[in-house]
Amino acid sequence: MKFLESMIKCYERKYKRNDRQYTTKQYTINLRKEDVELQAFECEEKVCIIPKIQFQKLVENQEKYSKIIEENRKLTNQLSQLQADYEKLKNEHKHLQEVFKKREKEVSHLQNEVERLQNRSILEII
Repeated sequence: MKFLESMIKCYERKYKRNDRQYTTKQYTINLRKEDVELQAFECEEKVCIIPKIQFQKLVENQEKYSKIIEENRKLTNQLSQLQADYEKLKNEHKHLQEVFKKREKEVSHLQNEVERLQNRSILEII
């Protein structure tokens, strides 16, 4: 952001016209040539003049905005990472559920086999 700092100077100008005397208030803003050239202002470039307090608030707001944008970028990256981790864990959970069901079926099958063999041996004993 380009900016220059200067003071507004006021003075009254008196002039006569048609035998009447008029007074007007005039303002000047002097700029140092080095400052203008250093900031790379161009001739005929339109500029805005605001009080220094408002300019400082504007700069503070811009800094806050920049910090918020940076924090937002970090949180977005963190969210993307957490979403990827969540998907990975969800897939792992699904896989483990399938393994658990498979093992549960095997255990059930083996219990049935043990029960069948126990019943068979009882019959063979008799």
